[in-house]
Amino acid sequence: MDTSIKKVELNSEFILNSLQSPIIVINSLKKKIIYCNHATEILLEISSKNIIGKKIDTIFKDDSYFINLINKSIVSNRNINEFDVLINTVKKKTNVTVSISKIDTSENLFSIVLNDLSKNFELNKQFNFTKSAQSVSSLVSMLSHEIKNPLSGIKGASQIIQKRINLKEKDLDLLKLINNETERIKKLLNFLENFTDDRPIKKKAINLNQIIISAKNSISAIFDKKKILFKENYDPSLPNIYGNENQLIQLFVNLLKNAVEASNKNQPIIKIMTFYEHGVLPIKVFIEDNGSGIPNELKEILFDPFITNKTNGKGLGLSICAKIIQSHSGSIEFDTINNKTVFKVMFQMSK
Repeated sequence: MDTSIKKVELNSEFILNSLQSPIIVINSLKKKIIYCNHATEILLEISSKNIIGKKIDTIFKDDSYFINLINKSIVSNRNINEFDVLINTVKKKTNVTVSISKIDTSENLFSIVLNDLSKNFELNKQFNFTKSAQSVSSLVSMLSHEIKNPLSGIKGASQIIQKRINLKEKDLDLLKLINNETERIKKLLNFLENFTDDRPIKKKAINLNQIIISAKNSISAIFDKKKILFKENYDPSLPNIYGNENQLIQLFVNLLKNAVEASNKNQPIIKIMTFYEHGVLPIKVFIEDNGSGIPNELKEILFDPFITNKTNGKGLGLSICAKIIQSHSGSIEFDTINNKTVFKVMFQMSK
């Protein structure tokens, strides 16, 4: 074989295996799979050795609609593109887009390209989370600037009035109240401004298990009368992350508070689990409640400021969570499984 041709073939193999979309090539006469890339193995959770050489309908034996699409493309000798097709993998059902096309050779070959729609949804959630983190920064920055100016005027006016003679004791008490409340609002704005500060935060190696336990203890004290049942499963060998202790405690206090408030009122059950899983963000935390789930109309905007389904909620808790996670180069996802809400928070390991 000419070395230049061999080099091209090796490069093609490398490129196909680096693609995120599963690709399958079949012989249309025998309907046998003659090639699949690495993404196909991941999607089907089967090694290529157990895929190549098999008939397509034995690998996808429970997917008659998908097989019919392939047969239709072969018989009509034309390309077929179909959106949102359900296929069965070993452990789950997956919705995919399907693109079937004839390869322009004399070998009667057809390629099948799949696109996992659940991954698109995850990317969309990631986009919304990042957008929300940026939104709360802009919002707080604007509000802080607009509110601090009149606050300074109010405090200055109260101090001038306080210097006047012949003020009754009740008047002095009211002026003291004005000064105290003005100062309290300023402190609150200063606290919120920390989330709009783009300067690097102080970080150190932190054991995430200890952070979550501290947050859980705070929540237990706040909701003491609710008698929450915490089911905890902490990975004792969990590697440290690199983060800011105060912000991380605030993050998990917010998430656990939301979980308790969303849980079944008669018996709140909160499941907490930490574990390590190979990947870009290998440190993972699951927080699950036993409530009724997130309403569909809120799922796309859940991390936006002032979005809440609580009667007296402010809708800032998850926006602040988004900002904290972004500042730690982490990620957050959520899902509703059997009407239970699960939040998954992911971080990098400390170096």
